[in-house]
Amino acid sequence: MQNKEANNRGKLYSCIRQVRDGDQAAFAALLSDYEPLIGAEVAHHSAELSAQDVEDLRQSALIAFYRAALNFDLSQNEVEFGLYAKICISNALVSQLRVIRRYYSEISVGDTWSHSEGGEDPATRLMEEEAAAVLFARVRALLSPFENRVWSLYVAGRPVKEIARLLQKDTHSIENAVYRIRKKLRTAFENGLRD
Repeated sequence: MQNKEANNRGKLYSCIRQVRDGDQAAFAALLSDYEPLIGAEVAHHSAELSAQDVEDLRQSALIAFYRAALNFDLSQNEVEFGLYAKICISNALVSQLRVIRRYYSEISVGDTWSHSEGGEDPATRLMEEEAAAVLFARVRALLSPFENRVWSLYVAGRPVKEIARLLQKDTHSIENAVYRIRKKLRTAFENGLRD
């Protein structure tokens, strides 16, 4: 039994080493083995989110999984890779959820909220959330898929160098994408994106 476990660990560690060497087929195989874990973590964190927000969570989970493969300490035997990857993914999803919530709350900054004596009016809150979701969708529609990935990481507070590493692009490409995103959003807001 221990020989089988050692053999499985050896195969896993060999695959992780190949991923670190840039072998995309090895990463695809590793991802295939851990897809149920990733799917379960995304499902656990995605209650009451829009389809686009769930896709953002999935992208964050995939990036976290890749980073877990890059950073897992192969010299230790106390923590299994699956547990390490699950913790990394869960932490990334919690951070992404904070970004999503902060984004929706920032959209409504400056708006007046209706309050009754008993507190916030639920109907007004619902209308504000729907307006925020529409605005969020319009912003996403303005950006290319690559720009959307850059934007999600950028608003999450990731530095340009880290975004470049995560997306496997050079920093100049990410800086250009950030510039294009800002320009597109500025123009869109000047032309009444909220309307």
